[in-house]
Amino acid sequence: MTLLPAKTLPCSLFVTSQCLFVFFVVLAFVSPFDSIAFSSSSPKKEVGEEGMEAAALLAWKASLDNQSQSLLSSWVVGSNHCKWIGIGCKKAGRVITHIDLESYGLRGTLSNLNFSSLPHLLSFDLTNNSVYGTIPSPIGSLWRLTHLSLSANHLSGSIPPGIGQLSNLKTLKLHQNQIGGSIPYEIGLLLSLIELTLNSNNLTGSIPTSIGNLVNLTTLRLYENHLSGLIPEEVGMPRSLTDLELDMNNLTGSIPASIGNLVNLTTLHLYQNHLSGSIPDEVGMLVSLTDLELSNNNLTGSIPTFIGNLVNLTRLYLFRNHLSGSIPEEVGMLRSLTYLILSTNNLTGSIPASIGNLVNLTTLHLYENHLSGLIPEEVGMLRSLTQLMLDTNNLTGSIPASIGNLVNLTRLYLFRNHLSGSIPEEVGMLRSLTYLILSTNNLTGSIPASIGNLVNLTTLHLYENHLSGLIPEEVGMLRSLTQLMLDTNNLTGSIPASIGNLVNLTRLYLFRNHLSGSIPEEVGMLRSLTYLILCTNNLTGSIPASIGNLVNLTTLQLYENHLSGLIPEEVGMLRSLTDLMLNTNNLTGSIPASIGSLEFLMSL
Repeated sequence: MTLLPAKTLPCSLFVTSQCLFVFFVVLAFVSPFDSIAFSSSSPKKEVGEEGMEAAALLAWKASLDNQSQSLLSSWVVGSNHCKWIGIGCKKAGRVITHIDLESYGLRGTLSNLNFSSLPHLLSFDLTNNSVYGTIPSPIGSLWRLTHLSLSANHLSGSIPPGIGQLSNLKTLKLHQNQIGGSIPYEIGLLLSLIELTLNSNNLTGSIPTSIGNLVNLTTLRLYENHLSGLIPEEVGMPRSLTDLELDMNNLTGSIPASIGNLVNLTTLHLYQNHLSGSIPDEVGMLVSLTDLELSNNNLTGSIPTFIGNLVNLTRLYLFRNHLSGSIPEEVGMLRSLTYLILSTNNLTGSIPASIGNLVNLTTLHLYENHLSGLIPEEVGMLRSLTQLMLDTNNLTGSIPASIGNLVNLTRLYLFRNHLSGSIPEEVGMLRSLTYLILSTNNLTGSIPASIGNLVNLTTLHLYENHLSGLIPEEVGMLRSLTQLMLDTNNLTGSIPASIGNLVNLTRLYLFRNHLSGSIPEEVGMLRSLTYLILCTNNLTGSIPASIGNLVNLTTLQLYENHLSGLIPEEVGMLRSLTDLMLNTNNLTGSIPASIGSLEFLMSL
């Protein structure tokens, strides 16, 4: 049987199979390395970017002082920079998005920080450190930045125009530095800006009109600078504004009517400028206002009646202007008001009775005007009041008894008016009073004994009135008193011995009365006394030796009395004395040699 030869494959097919075999063998060895190389190609790029960011921060750290470097001890080459103190990274990678080093006590400049190496930065906060030098122009390369705060440092120079490149910025805080120059026009390019605080610097020039472009702005604080020129009309364009503070500058011109567009405004501070003209009617459209402060300007005209629209107002400060006319009745509609300060103007007319509606009022200052008429009884309804200052006006009539309702009152200033009648007994109910100043009026009658209830009183001024009768013994209960001034009245009787209890007294003025009897020995217990003025009375007896205890006394005036006896040697112990006046008395004997030791004495 003939064997058939084995079936053979064509040569070309055999070679192809071998080639495929070799290919797969090679692929088996090569592919793992290629896949490693491929998979590591993306992280290599990322590591390069990370390294760039870390290197930039390490270079900046090296430029800071030694103490600052020790505070950043976690910033070490080769460590995970996302775990460095004050550093935040994007979750999906390790790129730096946040630098927050607020209040770390760092000292140095920004000149060695390579901003271009931080392209992913969203927030940069160095608030409350000791960073000095200028703000570098390259900061404008941080185009992703939404929050920039360099406030409360020692930065100088000007705001770089390049800051306008930070188109995503929502918060820009540069306040409390020494930054000068003008506010760059380019700031108007920051269309996403919500909060802009440049206050408490040395900025000059005018407020740029480009500020009107910042339509998302809610807070604009430019106060405490040296800004000049007008408040631009464009300030009325950021209708989202809630807080506008331009106070403590050198701004001139009038308050723009466009301010009435800011219907969301809660705070308007324009005080301590050189603004003139009247308060525009448009202010009455700001019905969300809680705080309106226009004081210390040159504003004229009357307080507009539309003020009554501002029913959310808690503070109304119009003091130190040239406002005239009467206080409008509509003020009584401001029932949320806690501070009403209209002092130092040219206001006339009477205090409106509607003021009694302001039951939340804690401070009422109407002093230094030309107000006339009576103090309304309705003042007694202001039970939250702590300060009532109506002095230096032309008020007449008596002090209303309803004043006794104001049990939280700490200061009552009614001096320099034309008030008459007696001091009401109800004053003794004001047990929180620290200052009671009723001087320079036409008050009559006696000092009420109830005054002894005012145990917190530090200052009692009743001088330049027509008060009569005795100084009540109860005055000796006012142990916190530092000033007792009862001079220039018609007081009679003797100086009460209880005066010796007033050990904190620095000034005792009883001159120009009709006081009689002797100077009590107890006066020598007032060791804090610097002024003792008892002249122009009918005092008799000798000068007590205990006067030598008053070692802080600078002025001793006992002239124009009927004092007799010797000048006590103890006067020589008053080493602080500059003014000693004992003339026009019945003193006898020689001038004691001890007076020669009074080296500061200027008049004798």
